[in-house]
Amino acid sequence: MEPLIFNCFKPARMSSYDIIREFKRNIPKKDLGKIGHFGTLDPFACGVLLIGVSGAQKLNNLIHDDLTKTYLAIGKLGVDYDTGDMTGICTQTDDSDYFNKEIPQFSKDFIQSQLEEKFLGTYWQAPHKFSAAKYEGKKLYEYAREGVEIKKAKKERFVHKIEVVKYAFPYLSIRFEVSSGTYIRTLFSDCAQYLGTLGTLVSLVRESIGDMNIHNSIPYKGLPGKESFSKDLGMTPDEAYPAQKYTLNDKLAAHFVNGVQLSLTQFDYKFDATKKYWLYNEKNELLGLANIENEKIKSQFIFSFNS
Repeated sequence: MEPLIFNCFKPARMSSYDIIREFKRNIPKKDLGKIGHFGTLDPFACGVLLIGVSGAQKLNNLIHDDLTKTYLAIGKLGVDYDTGDMTGICTQTDDSDYFNKEIPQFSKDFIQSQLEEKFLGTYWQAPHKFSAAKYEGKKLYEYAREGVEIKKAKKERFVHKIEVVKYAFPYLSIRFEVSSGTYIRTLFSDCAQYLGTLGTLVSLVRESIGDMNIHNSIPYKGLPGKESFSKDLGMTPDEAYPAQKYTLNDKLAAHFVNGVQLSLTQFDYKFDATKKYWLYNEKNELLGLANIENEKIKSQFIFSFNS
């Protein structure tokens, strides 16, 4: 199988690895090659989960670092759970007069303006104690389940868009477009605190990663071994990750796939050092991804057509 990325819809109450397991169980290893997913989606959450096979998993870091993610978060104000969602234990409730009398009077537009003013743009955040972030090779939620709370330093994230979708006190629905690595349960809790109360998630949907969204994702019944799976449902890496495109002649293509850095003096084309390039051979086969460094074309990764 050629390198492909599958935009799968992960149902709630399933792990990200459960989806990978469906591929491994039902596609011969010789066709599947290496496999991986692009960003863990908690069992609590549902939505877009990208699966890379046969070399496409090499894009993991690029997609994680460069493509924004959109989530629809539905939460409840006035309560705090240890997990940040209602799968955990309620640790605190807000019984204040402000919560019971003032917050119910907030309009959707007022909440929108308040959250945009505070959270749009650069946003510093530490991972939630029940997240899959790691400390000394162990996931934070594994420590938390043992009663140990690991506090990691805040990291810079970016909130591109905030849309208050619905407010029906005490339930608040917000659509966030954020940089990768942003923990939505923490962001929702921070939003609730800024409004003057507590907040925890009721449900979470990852609606998109870049241009790949739930509207064109493969439903669970369409996964390998289910009703209607086909490798034609997959995307090639250059369809999933946006970059410039350039075709090498056969001689230069052979050098590239053998790891040779190509000098720009061999080309009439003017390459842009700020951009990445998908490179093809004259048969229009995708060879790999490259960037421009020190006046040379340097591979970031190369695909094998024999895998």
